[in-house]
Amino acid sequence: MALLGPKGSIPTHRGWVHPQTGELLKRQKLSSEFIAEWHGASSPAPAPAPAPRRAPAIQTLHEAPVVERVVTEAEVQWHVPDEEE
Repeated sequence: MALLGPKGSIPTHRGWVHPQTGELLKRQKLSSEFIAEWHGASSPAPAPAPAPRRAPAIQTLHEAPVVERVVTEAEVQWHVPDEEE
């Protein structure tokens, strides 16, 4: 008969513990053979190694022109209308 601990717990020499927090859920003496057998039986087959990642393609960055120029009077009048007071 296989020993079963609390749902979702893993066996250690201290007893059954929560896998994320390590909190002891049930104190019980477990043999090294049982722990090894449990880990072997409950572990799924190992996943295949992921394919190597390729470097991302280089993209050209399109920015505003770097060249400075003088703003004409017509452009100033167009963008900044006269204020009527």
